[in-house]
Amino acid sequence: MVRLQTRVARKRYLNSKRMYEYERISLNIPKRFHAIMNPYLEEDLDIEVTSERGSLTIVLTAAETLRHAASTSQKHRQKGT
Repeated sequence: MVRLQTRVARKRYLNSKRMYEYERISLNIPKRFHAIMNPYLEEDLDIEVTSERGSLTIVLTAAETLRHAASTSQKHRQKGT
């Protein structure tokens, strides 16, 4: 069993004169699922959330990121020139 948790995050700005507040929602993952999730740690994930008939479905998929070549010569080799 899991429970969604909320908290208020506070960020200071303007040399700490003002404070911006916003709500954060988190979900703790039970230990029994950690082995399944380990390959996805430190990766960017896309999220899709749906709610139907009292059921909440959260789908996480690996995000496709653009990988840049280390130098311009590698870029030219990739293009075939």
